[in-house]
Amino acid sequence: MKKAVIYARFSSHGQTEQSIEGQLRICYQYAAKHKLCIIKEYIDRAKTATTDNRPQFQKMLQDSFNKQFDYVLVYSVDRFARDDEDYGADKKILRLNGIKLLSATQETSVNPDGTENINGILTEGILVALAKYYSRELSQKVRRGQFESLEKGTFLGGYMLYGYKAVAVEGQTGKRIEINEDEAVVVRKIFDMYATGSTAKEVAAHLNENQIRNRQGRPFCPNSIMNMLKNAKYTGLLNYGQYTKENYYPRIIDAETFVAVSNRIDINKRSPARMKAYENYRLSGKLYCGYCKGLMTGESGTSKQGTIYHYYKCFTKKKNKDKCNKLSVRKDALEDLVVSLVLNNILAEDKILDTIENVVEVYNSSLTESAELNILRQDLSTTEKHIANMLEAIKNGIFTESTKTELVKLEKRKEELNKQITVEETNKEEKLSREQVLFFFKSFVKSELSDEATKTIIIDRLVNKVILYDDRIIIILNNSDNNIDESIENLEELCSNLPQLSPPRGTVF
Repeated sequence: MKKAVIYARFSSHGQTEQSIEGQLRICYQYAAKHKLCIIKEYIDRAKTATTDNRPQFQKMLQDSFNKQFDYVLVYSVDRFARDDEDYGADKKILRLNGIKLLSATQETSVNPDGTENINGILTEGILVALAKYYSRELSQKVRRGQFESLEKGTFLGGYMLYGYKAVAVEGQTGKRIEINEDEAVVVRKIFDMYATGSTAKEVAAHLNENQIRNRQGRPFCPNSIMNMLKNAKYTGLLNYGQYTKENYYPRIIDAETFVAVSNRIDINKRSPARMKAYENYRLSGKLYCGYCKGLMTGESGTSKQGTIYHYYKCFTKKKNKDKCNKLSVRKDALEDLVVSLVLNNILAEDKILDTIENVVEVYNSSLTESAELNILRQDLSTTEKHIANMLEAIKNGIFTESTKTELVKLEKRKEELNKQITVEETNKEEKLSREQVLFFFKSFVKSELSDEATKTIIIDRLVNKVILYDDRIIIILNNSDNNIDESIENLEELCSNLPQLSPPRGTVF
């Protein structure tokens, strides 16, 4: 019996969950008629077919490389794709994996038995072209309706920008955008304060001190202030894709004030202080000087060639140069060293052998044949014995209407059991070996060291405290007595020296 999977999809336009149920029902009826065993369903809800970037669709394509099914069954070809280029490319992936595409309601290039359907080749091409045409025509109609609403100044819906409100107009459909005067006062205050020299942090603090809250009743924060300052809608301008309309929003901020604010944002973005603020010092608050026990904090300095360097410096030395002689340390090199030591310590082979054995044992034990599969096989064996006995009785001349009826039931039962066993066996996964798990751990160490986001996660979640000397590093781990104490006498060989900076000087790596 040939194995198949069903792919079903509905878009958000005029379709609901019932559309999926209908597609599945028709597909299962088609599969039963043509003796196809359905082993899995892939369903994308509220996803357009104008792109193949759909989670379950991509999962189906990925699973096709395992070659565990023979057909992909869809209700109609436009469920598979509405773009002819995607349709051809994705269908080619299936074909290269030995898998054919079938439609439960339309002719395709293959018949249900796998043979080529000459008429279906032409039909399928026409259906794909029509699906693409329909999709683009519908999209144009939707956009045309939206643009007409925009030209009339009608609110399209969604979240209303702070400072405005949507008001119903008597005798008209849709709502008109008007200024919310209570909120507009706050918007003008925000722009005026920033334009005259206040920072976003100072603006937020001023509003919160005066008990002025956002629309959700929460305090303003610097990020929300910056988002408002960058929003040209307050000048009346609307950018909607390639469509631009002036005075769509009633103007709250004049053009001169908005330009002044934008210029100041641009200047602050390029300032050295701003660049330093956005540098991610992962060891901040966790790194301590081994000599004076004070915190080491993030700093930046510029070489004579104008290159900016980031490093950690003892805060005590920063305040009083004579009090601590701890050398400054290059940020990236120190963070890489900490991450490397932590991973090598935690994932060292001699320390994770027990873990690996446990992973292999637990995973493989979960793959043992299910009780359901055993029961199905026992049931099949019993059924086959009954059929054999029945055939033997017929050979001996015992053939009545009752034996005929019973034999038909047994044959049908055998077919159902074979189908269920096929599904269960297909879904079984292969066992893991100890070498595979060990390889994964070692690959993890090598690959994750190069990922910036992973470095942050490792330091944030695993490292409690780092004590740094000029020739030694101590790393205290979270929830572990297995701390790290390593000599770093070869530090200058591992890390290039920083050039003289202004400020500071005396950095080892």
